[in-house]
Amino acid sequence: MEPSLEPTTRGWIEKAYDANIFTLLTVALLVPVLYPLNDRVGYWLSLVIIALAVTAVSVLVALPVIPIKKRRAALDAERWLFECAHREVGSALKQRWAIGYAKAEPGRLLFQAKTGVTGRLVGSIETYSQLQLVGEPSKAPFSAFPRGKVITLSTDRGMVELAASPASLHLLAERCLSDG
Repeated sequence: MEPSLEPTTRGWIEKAYDANIFTLLTVALLVPVLYPLNDRVGYWLSLVIIALAVTAVSVLVALPVIPIKKRRAALDAERWLFECAHREVGSALKQRWAIGYAKAEPGRLLFQAKTGVTGRLVGSIETYSQLQLVGEPSKAPFSAFPRGKVITLSTDRGMVELAASPASLHLLAERCLSDG
């Protein structure tokens, strides 16, 4: 059995951001302000003010996290590793996407699932070879990979759909599909 794909470790700020800790903390701190504000400006206006405050804090927290995420993704890409979601076409769980990491190697693709959106990698590594692109990329479902694309691959194990960022799919094509 091959070892885990081991992506670059996420820092505490990225983990807290992914778990929405900052947003939940902001909401928890602002809810007590809602009732006094409600008495002064009315329910709907106070609700709008609170929503704008939560949005502003979320944006402010996201600003330093975005470059951290990009740097981590770049480090993974140097090792031909990328985050994605995949499912085998025609499987009994047609709507279920397995979220995890894939590694592009010459002529084959390795995939290892993770627990939840932010969890650890678990289980064995699935290996797909004899990769051929089938059709054109399409927009990925938001539930599978937000702002991503989906490609369908013909493999030695049947058809597989892979949802990932456009940059990751380019990496895959460069490394795995250039031989085929």
